[in-house]
Amino acid sequence: MPYSLITLDQSKLPLLLNFDQYVFSNKNINDYPDFRLTADIDDTEKRKRYYSAFVLPAKFENNNIRQAYAVVDERGKTWAAVGVRRFEHWPCWSVSWLLSAQSGIRFIHIFRTIMQLLCKLHESLGFNEFLVTYPSSREAVYSKIMLPFREKYYTFIECTLPAKTRSPYSFIHTLMGQVLHPYEMNLRRYILRRPNTDPPSRGGVATRLAKIRD
Repeated sequence: MPYSLITLDQSKLPLLLNFDQYVFSNKNINDYPDFRLTADIDDTEKRKRYYSAFVLPAKFENNNIRQAYAVVDERGKTWAAVGVRRFEHWPCWSVSWLLSAQSGIRFIHIFRTIMQLLCKLHESLGFNEFLVTYPSSREAVYSKIMLPFREKYYTFIECTLPAKTRSPYSFIHTLMGQVLHPYEMNLRRYILRRPNTDPPSRGGVATRLAKIRD
């Protein structure tokens, strides 16, 4: 089933809030995938303010630094919603939150689809890197889910943050949702493979430039 990304603007904020309510009212919050940050936001008004930052009107400066998208099928049914953040200081984006009522194999499929759509979108905009945070206890599962992306992206764990610990770096603290998570968290980085990123030598064996020219 083909899916597509629909950009959400301020007029769609009520729909986003309703979808948030639908997801959390129909899921055991302890079973919901830990990729989301919104579990830390219980107050309805706080959630509204939080999501509002991702649907700013065009009149706001840098309104697209944060952006929300709905993932819909060919019939227009919403299967997921995702918020991304883009950074001004280098061509990079990150997943801020994700809402989906799917679980198990269905969640894996929808998550891969979301990431494929987001990667395609941001590559077309010239963004060569992205960042994702998740509990370190889910490293094995997450790595399997994202395995197809390793063909196109270099990837590594940038850092692991202990439970209930604030990073000394404000940028990393922002990526963690500016909250102290009750579990150890990984920050994984992806860098798009391009011709000029392939090293002329591998495995620690140097190749002389003269030989490369020959």
